[in-house]
Amino acid sequence: MSPYGVTVGSSSETHDASNTVTTRRVFAAPLGTDVRPADRIVNEDGTEKWEVVGRPLIFPLTSLARVEATLKEVTG
Repeated sequence: MSPYGVTVGSSSETHDASNTVTTRRVFAAPLGTDVRPADRIVNEDGTEKWEVVGRPLIFPLTSLARVEATLKEVTG
């Protein structure tokens, strides 16, 4: 994981006789980090697996230059 980490996002539950929960978050990484659509990001102990959704955004001209990507985790 990057030094910037994952920020709080949103989640939703599907109530069609299943226990599916979809959680979305924003991943922020240092400028230059290679993040691509459909990449997977896994935490250090392997218990959380996130999929990059869409194309990451690059913010090179801000006080905190970074790469941001929307992530999705589906459990259940």
